[in-house]
Amino acid sequence: MLCIGPYSAWVVVDGVGLETHCAEASHSICTTSTSGWISSEAGKKFSVYWHNAERDTTLEAVVSIDGVECNRHVMLAAKDFPDRPDTVRVSYTRTSESTRRDFIFSVIKLTDDDEWLPLVDYTKFGVITLELWRLRVNRVVRQQLQHDCYKPLILEPQVLHEQTKRSGIHHVRFGEEYNVSRPTVDMVDGQKMDRVPYASFLFRYRPRDMLLAQGVIAPRVIRLPITRLLSDGAPPTEKTYQHK
Repeated sequence: MLCIGPYSAWVVVDGVGLETHCAEASHSICTTSTSGWISSEAGKKFSVYWHNAERDTTLEAVVSIDGVECNRHVMLAAKDFPDRPDTVRVSYTRTSESTRRDFIFSVIKLTDDDEWLPLVDYTKFGVITLELWRLRVNRVVRQQLQHDCYKPLILEPQVLHEQTKRSGIHHVRFGEEYNVSRPTVDMVDGQKMDRVPYASFLFRYRPRDMLLAQGVIAPRVIRLPITRLLSDGAPPTEKTYQHK
C-alpha cells in the first residue's frame, strides 16, 4: 500500500493486497507523489484500489498502465454526496457502454527478427499509475452510462526484439471482452483546479524472481524446529532456512 495524507492506493491479486516494497515519496508546492515496487505473476488478473479517508473535495482519478490510460472516474465530495463510496476498485477498461476487458499481467515474448517493430512504447512497460486531480464541479447528473468515444486498445500481447533487453519482464494486457449491464453512474461536468495532479501513486511491477535478484525484496525466512537427541536432555533448537 502507498499513502499520501488521507489517500491510499494498493494493488490486489486473488483477493489479497500485494506488498509494496521500497516506497518513496516526493513533494513540491503543487503536488505530492509516491512510488514503490510490487511483484507480478504472469496470467493473474489484478485490481487497483484507492481510498479517500476525508472526501473533503471532489477528485477525478486517472488510472494508466504501461503508459496507456485505462480508466477515468470521479469521487464526489462527502458534503454534497454523503452516500457515495470512499473506496474505488478498478479492474478493467471499458470497450463500450456494455462491454469490458480485465487487466492481466503477461509475459513479453521476444524475437530475433530485425524487421520487427514494436507497436507501443516499451520503455513505459512495468508501471501502474493513479493520478488524483482536484475538480471544480458544475453539475452532476445520475443516469445510465453514455460514452460514444472509446480509444483504440493497445494493451495486447506484445512481441519485442531481443535487443530491447526486456527478457523476463512482464507487461499488462487486456483479457477477453465480456458483456455487462449498463451501469447507472454520476455524470460529472466540471473543470480541473490544477495544472498537475494533486496526488500521484506509482506502482512499478516486476516478476518476484527479478525483484529478489535486484535486492528490492528480501528472501523469505522460514524457521523450522529441529529436535536434537542429546545425552543431557537439551531442548530442541531452531535452524534458519532461506527460500527464494
